[in-house]
Amino acid sequence: MHRKTVVRFGEVALMSLIFLTPGCRFGSSESSERLQEAEQYYQMGTSSNHASHYEESTYYLKQAEDALLRIEPSELRTEDLARQKQLLGLTWFHLGNTSESEMLYDIAQEYYKKSVPMLDPEKDALFLTCAYRDIARTNAIIGGNMDSTRFWFQKAAVFSDSIGNKMLSEDIAAYYYQYCEPDNKAGLLDACRTLAEQYGVTTRYAEIIGIYLASGQTDSAAYYLQYLQPKDSAYTYWFEQSYAYFQSKILHQQKASDEAYEELLELYDRKIEELQRDAGARTYALSLHYDVAREQQLAEEARRERQWQRTVSVILVLLLALTVTLMIVLWRYWQQRRREQNAAIEALQAKYTQQLQLALERLQQKVNLTREIELQRLRGNEVAFPKWLQTYRDEQLTMNKESIDKLILSVDEALDGAISRLRNEYPQLTESDMQFAILSIIGASDSDMGILLNVQKQTIYHRRQIVRKHVHAQIEDIDAWLRAYVLRINFH
Repeated sequence: MHRKTVVRFGEVALMSLIFLTPGCRFGSSESSERLQEAEQYYQMGTSSNHASHYEESTYYLKQAEDALLRIEPSELRTEDLARQKQLLGLTWFHLGNTSESEMLYDIAQEYYKKSVPMLDPEKDALFLTCAYRDIARTNAIIGGNMDSTRFWFQKAAVFSDSIGNKMLSEDIAAYYYQYCEPDNKAGLLDACRTLAEQYGVTTRYAEIIGIYLASGQTDSAAYYLQYLQPKDSAYTYWFEQSYAYFQSKILHQQKASDEAYEELLELYDRKIEELQRDAGARTYALSLHYDVAREQQLAEEARRERQWQRTVSVILVLLLALTVTLMIVLWRYWQQRRREQNAAIEALQAKYTQQLQLALERLQQKVNLTREIELQRLRGNEVAFPKWLQTYRDEQLTMNKESIDKLILSVDEALDGAISRLRNEYPQLTESDMQFAILSIIGASDSDMGILLNVQKQTIYHRRQIVRKHVHAQIEDIDAWLRAYVLRINFH
């Protein structure tokens, strides 16, 4: 249990080196307010972490994580998007460190695993190496699969060799011997001595002393005890406790029969147990803030909600755009059809107006000739009527059934079957009604209708009232209704 309380302290110098590495610095390009806020929280969290204020560090790092997860990637520029991803990976890495410091090793492992895909193998190689190492180490501490532990240690070693960091390679080797080859004391001792003597990782002296004490080499343990001195004020209390603890064990081994030393050892054992109980209480309290599974679920739910909202927004925008486009197309189509239909009606009106005008001119010529002949006769001139000449009373200008049917067919074709639909919708309309309706639709006047149908104007008036009654008695202007009907029904 004592080994677990000191397992994190061997990384003070290493984490200081990592924190100052260019890979953890970010570009100076302008970013969103939330990204700047997240970076500020991250800086405060890592500063507290290095000062061993883990509860404070946890608070700031969780604030940074929350701020980063609330940022929509679509709102960021390319460089800021890469920055957000890197910052999130580093935040998770340091959250793993703080939870591991409070012996929440299973949670620490989850954070390390989350950080790995977010870190760039080139820019963040040092952090990535440490993440692989810490995944392996925490997996071993919580009793995970040994093959998995070796796998992660091997990945860490490969990355460490690729960046040429000798101190980190020795650190990985020491942890590998400690957890994967516990019987290889020589390998562990050699790695710990290299870290302590060459790289100044003074916390490794505690492991060296422990190895010598376990093997009964009291003199060697006493020799290295003198090097167990604090170099960081944040660890002063731990160094003092460890020094006193190892001193009591050395004295106990040297003078095992001395009751005073046995009592001293027992006293320090109880002190260590108190420290462990205190750490356990803090661990339980902080574990409430480290519910990784719940946080991941909430984050996933929030992400899905945002994705759903974006999807719905996009669909609504597309539907709106499609609706507007469709309405514009239909409106343009309707306008085009209206123009075509109006042109067709005007053409029919012009055609039959011209025919009517020609017929009226011929009739007027015959009337004038008749009057001239009658005038000559009154003067005593014997002038005979030509056989081909008939009086205007005998002139037949009316439209026969064949011409009416032809006209109905022409109008129906020009208006895409509107006349047929009118006849089907109002079957009570007679042939005479349809003759009036057709002439009204093409814009014929009452005089024109009277001439073409060979009826009086009064008859046209009565026909108009009959058609209105057959269609709808409340219609005031049946002529306007008929023209609107054929255009409106074609549009729908």
